[in-house]
Amino acid sequence: MSAAGLVTGLAGQGTAGAAPPGRLPGRVPGPPRADDADWRWLRRHLSPKGRLYRPGEEPFEKLATPWNLRYADHRPAGIVACATAADVQAAVRWARTCGMPLVPRSGGHNYAGYSTTPGLLISLRPMNEIARRGDRLWVCGGATNADVFESGARKTGLYVPGGRCMGVGVAGLTLGGGLGFNDRKWGLTCDRLVETEVVLADGSLVRASRDECSDLFWACRGGAGGNFGINTGFLYDPVDVGRVAATVFEMSFALEEGVKVMRCLQHLLAEDDPEHDLDVRIEFGNPGTGPRGARLAVLGQYLGDKMTLYRRLQPLLRLRPRSCHIGTTGFWAAQKRLSMVSEHEAMTSRSLVPCRWLDDEAVCAIIEWIREWRPGRPGNTGYVTLFAMGGAIADLAPRATAFPHRKATFVMDIGASWDNACPDEVVDGLLAQTRAMHRCLSRLLGTRAAYVNFPDPDLPDWPTAYYGGNYRRLTQVKKRYDPDWVFRYPQGVRPY
Repeated sequence: MSAAGLVTGLAGQGTAGAAPPGRLPGRVPGPPRADDADWRWLRRHLSPKGRLYRPGEEPFEKLATPWNLRYADHRPAGIVACATAADVQAAVRWARTCGMPLVPRSGGHNYAGYSTTPGLLISLRPMNEIARRGDRLWVCGGATNADVFESGARKTGLYVPGGRCMGVGVAGLTLGGGLGFNDRKWGLTCDRLVETEVVLADGSLVRASRDECSDLFWACRGGAGGNFGINTGFLYDPVDVGRVAATVFEMSFALEEGVKVMRCLQHLLAEDDPEHDLDVRIEFGNPGTGPRGARLAVLGQYLGDKMTLYRRLQPLLRLRPRSCHIGTTGFWAAQKRLSMVSEHEAMTSRSLVPCRWLDDEAVCAIIEWIREWRPGRPGNTGYVTLFAMGGAIADLAPRATAFPHRKATFVMDIGASWDNACPDEVVDGLLAQTRAMHRCLSRLLGTRAAYVNFPDPDLPDWPTAYYGGNYRRLTQVKKRYDPDWVFRYPQGVRPY
C-alpha cells in the first residue's frame, strides 16, 4: 500500500488478518505488509515527541528485547514510542490499515512473550507521568511500579497497591488483577481503579468507568492487557500512607522445616489477622547448586509495630530460622526493602490459584521437588512461590470484576529460570520438571485455576483457568469493542 493509499485507507475499518471461524487465536500469519512510504507516513504523523524506530536504528534493539529472554528472538518490524494518546491512536489506525499485527507494551514483563510481535510494537513507556487529581491519582499507561513508588514517596504521598518488581508496568499489572504486599489490606491493583482511558480498535479514544462504558471498565479489572484496546491512562482511588508504619520481616529456614512453617503461616493468615495487616510471600527454591543449596524463604510485611508482630510470630520463631530480620520503618522505606529489580532472564511459569489451604501432603510434594531439582547446568533455578491472598481481596464477589479468584488462599508460581545460552535439551528438561510439579499440585489441591498475569502458553483450557465463569462476558465485551479481532495473541479473549 502506498502512503497515499494509506491516507485514504485510514477512513476504512479493514481487519488485521482475522482468522477463520474456529481457528485458535494467534499472531497474524505472513510478513507485515508495509513499504518504505508507509513507514515514512507514520513517522510524519506522530507528535513532536513521538518516535518511530526501525531495525538498525538506535535504540531499536533495547526497546525490542522483552524481559523474558526466552522470546528475545521475536523482533518487530517497527516500534512506535508513544508520547501521547494521539500517537497511540495514529499507530493503531496505521497498523490496521496496513494489515499489520500490533501489540502494546508498557513494562514488557509478560511471562509468555505476548508483548512481542512480528509487526508493530506500540511502546507506551515514554508515557509515564503521574499526577495527583484531588484525592485521586492519575497514572499514564507507560508508568512502572518504580514510577508510582518514586512519585508517592517524593511527591504525592499516595499509594496504589502494586507489585514488588520495580520494572513491571502498572498497566499490565492492573489489567490482570495486580498482586503485591498490601492487597490483603487494600485490595488488588484493579480494585482501586475508578476510570481508565482506552484507545479502541478503530482508533477512537474512550473513557471507561462505572458510569461510562461500564462493561469495558469491568473487563479492564482483571481481563488482561492487550485484549480490548490500549490503555493510555488510569485513575485510581489511592491510599494516603503518610502516617502508616510498616514492619518488614525476612526469614530463611531449612527446607525440612517447610511443613511446620506452612502450618504456622497459614494459621496466622487464616485465624490471627482480623484487620488484614499481615501479608507474606513464601518461596521454596533451588538455585541450581544441588540439594544443599535448596532453601525456604519468607518475606512479609505487617502494618504495625515490631513488638506486636514479634509476639504474633512466636510460633514461627520457635522453629529457629537460619536467618531472621524484623524491622519497623515508615511505609515507603518498607516498600523499598520489599521491592526487587528484576534483570532480563529466560524463564517459564505455571500458576495455580487454590481455594484451600495447603495440607502436609502438598507441602511435602513441593519440598521433594525442590530437593530433587535437576538444573541441567549450574545456576538454572527451580522454585515454587506462594503469594498470600484473602483479606480485602475476598470482599468482592467473583463476578464483580473480571478477576475471578476472590476466594483464593494463594497464587502459586511454579517456575524455572535459566541461562539463555542453554541448549534446547537442557531447557526441555526444565520445562518437563515444572509441568510435572504443576500436574502434581493441581491434583493435590483440586484446582486448575491460574493467574492471567503469570500466563502459561501450554495451558490447555486457559479461558476457564484464567477467568472462570467470567469468560463468556469477556467475549461479549470483546465483540462490542473489537469485533474484527485487531487486538489478538494466542491466549487473548476472542470476539465469539
